[in-house]
Amino acid sequence: MRGRETFGRPAEPDPRPAAPPSRNSQRLRDGHRREYAASRARGSISFEDRCAGALTDIGVFGAVSYRDLAEARFGGHPHTTRRAVNAWIRKGWVEEHRATGPKGNPFKILSLTREGVVEARRKATRRGMDPAQRIRSHRMKPAEAGHDTAIYRAFRKERQLLAERGATVRRVRLDAELKSAVARASEAARLKHGREAADAERHRIARELGLPLDERDKVLYPDAQIEYADAEGRTGRVNIEVASGNYREPALRAKAAAGFAMHANGPAAAGLLRKLGLGGGEKGSWLKGPADRDPASVEL
Repeated sequence: MRGRETFGRPAEPDPRPAAPPSRNSQRLRDGHRREYAASRARGSISFEDRCAGALTDIGVFGAVSYRDLAEARFGGHPHTTRRAVNAWIRKGWVEEHRATGPKGNPFKILSLTREGVVEARRKATRRGMDPAQRIRSHRMKPAEAGHDTAIYRAFRKERQLLAERGATVRRVRLDAELKSAVARASEAARLKHGREAADAERHRIARELGLPLDERDKVLYPDAQIEYADAEGRTGRVNIEVASGNYREPALRAKAAAGFAMHANGPAAAGLLRKLGLGGGEKGSWLKGPADRDPASVEL
């Protein structure tokens, strides 16, 4: 199967030979000494390159689930992931946090320190990412941990769809960056020319960033926005929204009508999207995360 691409680089395939079917498809794969034996013979992506991609992912999204990162960058191998994370912690680049999912199951989250942000920026530059890509640390709020980490899972799904069309991700903006860009431009115009100028500038910068307005003239902000280039070099954007079960129906309808890619963070949100005719779990819009999986699966 053709490898997917992220920021112009091929996404990491599972480096091991095919394993027999498991009774728990969500469990982290086992394996240590032979984890990369077969991949070395095929000239697969190196451990160092996997680490560079993983550290960059943490910086782009601010907070990433340990298990999600293991699956995305290390083929789901617990020992290899633990080796990388321990090295980052020793170097003072990464902090590990523990959060609790809606079912009470604990899961681990990784975020960057200030030193980690500096290192991740270096790696992002070497990987050919857009120089304007924001790399950041993240102040962990336990109540928001489930939603924050689900954004990375939504991105991975949309990245796969783009790759199937021959498109390559160039940059990712989170909602805070988008809101800040619009607010700065609008406020600068207000200070110079007044309220009408501020509104005009808000509309201009929103159009420039690919952000739609609702019927009340409010800018609709996604949780994340992907900028991509297709096989012919044409650029485009995908606005991603991760819905939770407590979202209000009008807000979901407005964002869906504006063309946002809707994803459900948990079964309650999937049911809400189905109720509104906006999709559900059948096409993979339910973002099953670490806390939804078998609690017997241990994150090392």
